[in-house]
Amino acid sequence: MSTSGSARRGRLLRAAITSVVTVLVLLLVWHLFGGNHLRWQGITLSVGSIALAAFGAACFLVGRAWRFGALLPRREGSSRELLGATAASWGAGLLLPGPSADVTFVALARTRFGVGVARGSGSAIVARILDVVSLSLIAVVAAFLAGSNVHPAVILAAALAFAVGVGVLLSLIIPGPRTLVTRLAARIPRLAGLATRAESELDVLNSRARWANLIGSTIFCRIATVIQYAALMSMVGLHLGFWQTWFVLSIRTLLLTIPIQGIAGIGTGQAWWAGALLLEGVNGSLAVAAGLTLQAIDLAVSLPVAGIGSTLLFRRHRDPSDAEPEQADAPAADNPGVDVVGAPTPPSREPIHAA
Repeated sequence: MSTSGSARRGRLLRAAITSVVTVLVLLLVWHLFGGNHLRWQGITLSVGSIALAAFGAACFLVGRAWRFGALLPRREGSSRELLGATAASWGAGLLLPGPSADVTFVALARTRFGVGVARGSGSAIVARILDVVSLSLIAVVAAFLAGSNVHPAVILAAALAFAVGVGVLLSLIIPGPRTLVTRLAARIPRLAGLATRAESELDVLNSRARWANLIGSTIFCRIATVIQYAALMSMVGLHLGFWQTWFVLSIRTLLLTIPIQGIAGIGTGQAWWAGALLLEGVNGSLAVAAGLTLQAIDLAVSLPVAGIGSTLLFRRHRDPSDAEPEQADAPAADNPGVDVVGAPTPPSREPIHAA
């Protein structure tokens, strides 16, 4: 029995246990909030809502690819393949527990784009930090503009996450603090080589144009997700305002950063949705029921979009170098006076008969 196989089975077992526990907790919360007496409203499907949700998911995918393109300026492969790799990693994150999306992208970046593990991991980490900063900022702003009675502790926690995220980003951008961080990391034996490479890779990102693309792509992703999930929420009877929707979405996505996720989000995904809706002030039974349904229809919309995008990895453009031998052989085939290796063919030795 291999060590990697045992570790994989252990992670799947922990994810399965987490899923079962969170489902039981959800059922308990539902019971406490009177869910047993809830009249189930079902899902109100409409072509317009489904199309709008799929459009938002596709835009989100494009925004993620745009950001990874800014994080990996020196890479092999085309933009089409980058979009396919982004879709494949996003699909893995939707289905598998833990940081599966980041692990999948790092593996694809190494095999498809010639990007080292250290560089790919650093790009994934920076992307995660940008997500935390943007989501925390949205949560704080939306809590004030939505006019809902959000507990001050929630706003304080979001503000603290924003401050920590900005501090980490500044330490990566500003040369002085960045050098200090990498030197401290270099003192750790296992991180010495990684810290040396990280210094040069982070220096590449230290430009206004690069950070303008990173910030622009992150804003684009946030707008795309609010479009997608506003459409999904309308299907389960949640008709929240713009800022309320953005608050719920930001809190739920921040909770997704907790390294305890179920397989395909079973249990944990519903718990994060229900928790975010409860914080917004949605009725308890409706919040839990909507959370159970939102996770399912989210997968029903997002997975096909990710699957279609992943097919871009398997449709490579023809390499021009592959056509060169055929082009070189073409004159030989068309010219009867030259054989396939380029040597003249011998003249015909047929006898000449006198008239």
